[in-house]
Amino acid sequence: MRPSDPMSRKLRVSGIFVITGLFVEALCLVWSKPIAFVVLVCIGGALIGLGVLFFLYSLVFAAPHPTDPYRAAPDKF
Repeated sequence: MRPSDPMSRKLRVSGIFVITGLFVEALCLVWSKPIAFVVLVCIGGALIGLGVLFFLYSLVFAAPHPTDPYRAAPDKF
């Protein structure tokens, strides 16, 4: 994949969401206040979920590759 490929950019954004969510959850593990659990579940879980959903969205609605024989010539099959 080229760095300028739209699919590569979408996968990078979804990875950033997941890594940020994991970082928030790691910070909540060392935070010893009762609100840490709420932050862990709400913010960390939401960021990880958003990253996973954006990843799946980018896979489902990806543009077909130009050399894909099934998408390039639909009248043959």
